[in-house]
Amino acid sequence: MYQCNIQFYDPVCGCDHVTYRNLCNAEFNHGVKTILRQGACSGIDMDFYPNPVGPSTTLTINLSHPEYVNANADVKIVDMFGKVWEHRIINNFNRMTIQFDVLTLKTGLYLIVVTSSLNTFMVRKLAKY
Repeated sequence: MYQCNIQFYDPVCGCDHVTYRNLCNAEFNHGVKTILRQGACSGIDMDFYPNPVGPSTTLTINLSHPEYVNANADVKIVDMFGKVWEHRIINNFNRMTIQFDVLTLKTGLYLIVVTSSLNTFMVRKLAKY
């Protein structure tokens, strides 16, 4: 299996209507050779790193809507008890990179919750050590 060492986030919509992190990931890791278009297939797509995050790490979150679509998003980092530790509202974007200083987060598990004005919702797990 070919391993993509490309770190950049440049989402593509494959012919199977799945959003992949970049063209290399779609073709060599998932066998999708035909790309329908650049950007997310539908709704919102999110990529973030690093995971887990350390005590003095900056968390980077990349958000993307389908090509030529501008929308709004609500991004939250929430602990397992429902407490919101970080919250950002992003208006009128197609692609956006945001960064969070996670110094105030305690060691544990968190959820990154993204709600889009396109009526899409995404949740991903994040660990802090």
